Amino acid sequence: MNRAERRRQKKAARGERGTSPDAALLDAVRKIQAGKLKRAESLLSRVVKTYPEHPDALHYLGVTLYQLGQYDDAIAQLSAAVSVAPDYAEAHNSLGIVLLEKRNLDDAIAHITRALEIRPDYAGAHSNLGNTYQEQSELGRAVDCYRSALSFDPGHREAAYRLASAYLQSNEPEDALAACATCLAIDPHCQHALAYKAIALQLLDRADEARELYDYDRMINLVDLEVPSRYKGLNQFNDALAKVIREHPTLVWEPYNRVTTGGAVTGDMLLYPSQAIKTFERALRRAIDDYCESVVEIPGHPLLGRVPKKYSLTLIASILVAGGHHPAHIHESAWLSGVYYVKVPDIVSGDYSKHAGWLEFGRPDYPVTSRFELDTTARQPRAGLALFFPSYYFHGTIAFAGNEERIGIAFDVYPGD
Repeated sequence: MNRAERRRQKKAARGERGTSPDAALLDAVRKIQAGKLKRAESLLSRVVKTYPEHPDALHYLGVTLYQLGQYDDAIAQLSAAVSVAPDYAEAHNSLGIVLLEKRNLDDAIAHITRALEIRPDYAGAHSNLGNTYQEQSELGRAVDCYRSALSFDPGHREAAYRLASAYLQSNEPEDALAACATCLAIDPHCQHALAYKAIALQLLDRADEARELYDYDRMINLVDLEVPSRYKGLNQFNDALAKVIREHPTLVWEPYNRVTTGGAVTGDMLLYPSQAIKTFERALRRAIDDYCESVVEIPGHPLLGRVPKKYSLTLIASILVAGGHHPAHIHESAWLSGVYYVKVPDIVSGDYSKHAGWLEFGRPDYPVTSRFELDTTARQPRAGLALFFPSYYFHGTIAFAGNEERIGIAFDVYPGD
C-alpha cells in the first residue's frame, strides 16, 4: 500500500468528506487487511447502499470483490468509483488490475495510464503497466515500466522479480540475474526471484549453482499419506475427500484468479472444513512434521535452511478433466508446497512415455524462446501419494486424454503461526 492510499484510508476513517461513514469504512479496511473478505464485503455493501457515490467505499468494495474472485462485480464497483471521482488514481489502477486479469488489455492500459497521468510517481501503477505490456510480449516497454517502478520505489518487490522475468523472456540472463539479486535484497525469501535465479543460472551455464536451488532428486519428496483409522482403507478415504471436493461451495470452473485450464478449483478448504478435511489435515500435518524433522539443514538455503518450527496451511482442491492442466506457476510467500492425489485416471497411472497427467517441474511461466534446454523433470501421480517440493519450484501438470477426472488437493506451508 502506498502513502497516498494510506492517506486516503485515514481520510475516509476521519470522515473528511463530510458525509463519510468513517467507522464502517475503517472497520472494512481492517477486515480487508486481515483477510476477512466476506465480512468486509458485507460492511462495504451496506455503506455503498447508503452512500452510492462514495468513491472510497466503491473502491474498497471493488478491491474486496476482486480478491473474492468476483471479477465482473469488481469491475462494476471500480468503474463507478472512477466515474464519480475521475482523478482517483488508486481506483484507476485497481480497475486496470482486474481488467488485466480478464485479459482486457487495451482497457487495462488505458486505466493504468490514467492513474500515472494523475500520479506520475505511482510505483505500483508503473509495475502493473509493465505486467500488461509483458502480457502483450512488448518486453522493452515492460522493462522500462518495471525500472520506472523501482526508481520511484526501490523496495518494490514485484517490479524487481517481474523485471527479471522480462529479461529472461528477452534472453538476457545476466540482466535477469542482477534483477533477481535486487529482489532478494528486498526480500530474501521471494519465491519468484529464487525461481528466476535458478533459470538465469542455467542459461549462463552455471549448472552447479543452479543445482543448489533445483536439486530435484533431493528436494522433491514422495510420501504415502497414512490413511486415518476412521476409514476402511485408502479408497474409502479418498472417496470421502472426492465427495467433499465435488460438493464444495467454492468450487469454480476455470476461475480467473487460479492457474487452471480445463478444470475446477476450490477456495481454501480449511476456512470451512468438513470432517473429512479436518481428518485429512491431521494426517497431512503428521507427514509434514516428519518431513521437517528429517531435513538436514543447510544454513542460508531457501528451503533447507529455513525449516519452520510452526506453520500454517492452506488446502486448495482441483478437479481436472481430459485436456485440463495447471500451467506452470509457483507459490509466492509459502516455504513448502505440495499436492495430495485423491483420484488419478488410469491413463495417467499407465503412461510412462508422454507423461500424460504427470506433474512437471522446472518449466517457467513465460514462453521460452531460446534454444537452450532447461533442466526439467516430472513425477507420476498416484492415488494416496503426497508430493512435497520447494514453493519456488515452477510446476505444472501435463494434459491428459480420456473421460476420467484427476482430483488433487494442493497445499502450502507458511512459516509462523
